[in-house]
Amino acid sequence: MAISRKPSKPDVSEATINAIIEKGGSVAQDKKDVGKKNLQLRLETDLIDQIDEIRGKRTISPSRHTWILEAIYEKLQRES
Repeated sequence: MAISRKPSKPDVSEATINAIIEKGGSVAQDKKDVGKKNLQLRLETDLIDQIDEIRGKRTISPSRHTWILEAIYEKLQRES
């Protein structure tokens, strides 16, 4: 096992440190998707099982979320 010296700390002046501190930064902002809202959906286990079975028959199975979105858009197109 090679033994090496402890790395030395960089020589930084106190003025440099104070300049960085005084520069500050921006306030953290809440980055929400504009025009989107979260929705909690409760489904019975049997219905979820049926959805998963249908999703599984596709060549590339979409996520459950994507499948439900597709179903909503199809229903909206039919009814408008």
